[in-house]
Amino acid sequence: MPNFENPAAFFLLILIPALYILRYTKIFNRISFPAVLADWEGRKFEWKGRTQKFLSATASVFFTAGFLISVAALAAPVLSNQEKVYTSVGTDIVFVLDTSPSMSAKDVDGAQRIEAAKNAIYLLSSKNDGSRYGLVGLGSNAAVLVPPTSDLTFFTERLSQIAAGNFGNGSAIGDGLSTAVCHLVSSSAQKKCIVLLTDGENNAGEIHPETAAQLAADNNITIYVVGIGSKGKVPIEYTDPVTKRLYSGYLDSNFNPASLKKIADIAGGRYFEAVTINELSEILSTVAKQEAVTQTFTYRTVNRLFYQKFLSVAISLFLLAWFIRRVILKEMVCFHYKKILFVRSGCLAVSLIFLLLAHAGLTWGTYLVPVQKSGHSVAMVFDISNSMLAKDCPGNTRRLEAASLYAKKLLAKMNGTPVSVIIAKGDGIAAIPITDDAAMIESLLDVMSPSLMTVPGSSIGKGILKAKDSFPANFSAAGRIWVFTDGEETDGQLTSALLDCQKAGIPVTLIGFGSESESPVLTGDGKTQVMSALRRDRLETAIAEASNKFRFFNSHENLLYIDSLEKGSAVQLLSQLRFGSTENLITSYEVKPVPRYKLFLSLAALFLVLSYIATEFNFARFFGAKASRAQAAAFISLITLFFSGCSSQTADILKGTVSYHQKKYRHSVSRFMAASENAAADANRINQSYALYDLGTAYIMIGEDTAALEQFNSIGEDAPDAVRYAAYYNAGVLSWRNSDFEEARDYFRKALEIDSSKIDAKINFELSMQQSDAKGKQNQSNQIQASPEESSPQNLEKAVFEHIKENDQKQWKNNESKQPSDLAEDY
Repeated sequence: MPNFENPAAFFLLILIPALYILRYTKIFNRISFPAVLADWEGRKFEWKGRTQKFLSATASVFFTAGFLISVAALAAPVLSNQEKVYTSVGTDIVFVLDTSPSMSAKDVDGAQRIEAAKNAIYLLSSKNDGSRYGLVGLGSNAAVLVPPTSDLTFFTERLSQIAAGNFGNGSAIGDGLSTAVCHLVSSSAQKKCIVLLTDGENNAGEIHPETAAQLAADNNITIYVVGIGSKGKVPIEYTDPVTKRLYSGYLDSNFNPASLKKIADIAGGRYFEAVTINELSEILSTVAKQEAVTQTFTYRTVNRLFYQKFLSVAISLFLLAWFIRRVILKEMVCFHYKKILFVRSGCLAVSLIFLLLAHAGLTWGTYLVPVQKSGHSVAMVFDISNSMLAKDCPGNTRRLEAASLYAKKLLAKMNGTPVSVIIAKGDGIAAIPITDDAAMIESLLDVMSPSLMTVPGSSIGKGILKAKDSFPANFSAAGRIWVFTDGEETDGQLTSALLDCQKAGIPVTLIGFGSESESPVLTGDGKTQVMSALRRDRLETAIAEASNKFRFFNSHENLLYIDSLEKGSAVQLLSQLRFGSTENLITSYEVKPVPRYKLFLSLAALFLVLSYIATEFNFARFFGAKASRAQAAAFISLITLFFSGCSSQTADILKGTVSYHQKKYRHSVSRFMAASENAAADANRINQSYALYDLGTAYIMIGEDTAALEQFNSIGEDAPDAVRYAAYYNAGVLSWRNSDFEEARDYFRKALEIDSSKIDAKINFELSMQQSDAKGKQNQSNQIQASPEESSPQNLEKAVFEHIKENDQKQWKNNESKQPSDLAEDY
């Protein structure tokens, strides 16, 4: 909905009636333009009567309207939208799409069966309802194209690329279903289901569809089967993906749905038939509703500023008013007022320049925005450049192999934390989107090779930037990036990439592999030998440079280097994650640029006011008829100081308080934070204490209890007693809310030491003592020993999943480039 972030700016509208009052009381003398009947240096003033009056009034209307619209722009008009941010996992749906040539039949409302199926899947996934989606393609064989993921951009991109004939001419339905089951087993979703879209029967593959259906049932995975297309002779247009040859004609479509119904029955699902696009869409919607689960979510407010549109109109109106007065009415011709008009024109010109600068949207400086997250997700970036093939890791192991093994051991201890995989060479590519499908990730780690990418060189920075973009916006997991590299880069973009991640509030850890002693390795041409080593100094230098350029997060250790050979390095990485319930809230900070259009608009308003003061103020009335220019200049300077002399700290606290009472708590956080930083820079301890207390109370309103406690604890002992008491009291309430009764007791005690007359603090202090004692006794008597049950998988299931894993590895290897690079610099 439309709103104004800075409504106080509308007080400037008082200047309009104030101008007329000042003119009426003769404090201001309005400039008038009398008719001049004589020639002056060959120029004649022509009286135009009603036309002149109309044009003069029009110019005044344009000028006033421009001022009104400029004030509206200074009030910061925004359009606010509420977006859902999911804090828990919903349903995982994997689509198994038949890509056999018969899916090119054009009998679904004139469209190809496969295209109709893709459109229906796209419409369902685009609803953004919190579900995660995966995609498996099947033909003569099957392969997972997208594991269950919340990254809808990645999903739709891969969906758009699938075409008939991509996986051969058969229909290995059993292989397709078992592939989907394999990649859903490790899912943490509340419900899991498979949707098979096909137009035929199983006629290829090594796994029977009923075996796959039974595996799904054993793992609580529901299968829905959708038979697409009509029976009889139907038109078909099929382009062979290998030869690119187009085949067209008629297909005798006739499949028996009995086997498809049995698959759905075994896995507790349903069988559907669709012959139109609407039927297909309704079927998928029915499946989604039937598998829907209750999810927790919060709302994120997205504000879009559109002050520039206001300024465009205002600037146009000002220019029209100037054109009418100076060009059409030729006001500058009048000799008596020429000097005064030059002064006014100069001030107005400066004001217009500031308006143009405001319209340009210039920004400098940054401020922190706290963002509430739940749980963690990790983007693993693997440097797969040729230097990673150097054999200088323990056991004469290649660096890349050591990195893959290291990552697999981390995965085993990450308790289902969602992970994405980015491979980086001369560029960065998202190989696997955010998912908890461990099988998919391990299949890639087993075949990691420089041949997976053809772009020469080594760009760790591009890989990090790709990882930064891999975190979906509609899920609230806090992202982290782990980079597995030897530090050999060829483009020098690492520092800037780390800086961008800092601004986005995403921590990055660089994990070094290899020896710092140089070892031989072949370049991309397969012939030239160069010396390579773990460039620890380069990695640490990049971290230091990024930290120096951006100091907000120094205390948060958002940039870190770890040597993979150091004892406890894996423990150090795992300690960054918070395991357990998704209700564990994490405070992350994003950096936003500070727009400066309000500053420029304020300066434009100041020079507009000065233009009237300098040209219409009745100096003779107040300073005498022979008032000096120095007196006038002094008066104008006094006015200037009046406009600019307000304390920025006080202004920020005032703005934050207004936003707080308007329930715009995140905006109030940014204002109070700015006031605190400015007060600290000016060594104004009193203002800083007030700002810190206000900042803490604002954090409480957005649920950032930990951040609020930090602010309350930062208030010094020299703060006013009222501020210290309120800080300790509120800190005690927060500790009580977090069930930390001992800490709550201590805070309430400190509050009473400042003011012992407060009854509320006394009551809370007594209650905290009672709860602290009771909790201590309960911890001693109630100790629960957890012994998780482990069930070993059936031999059949294990064999099937091993087969699927081999197919996944073959799929990755099929993507490898067989031709070496011609560049000797490619390492």
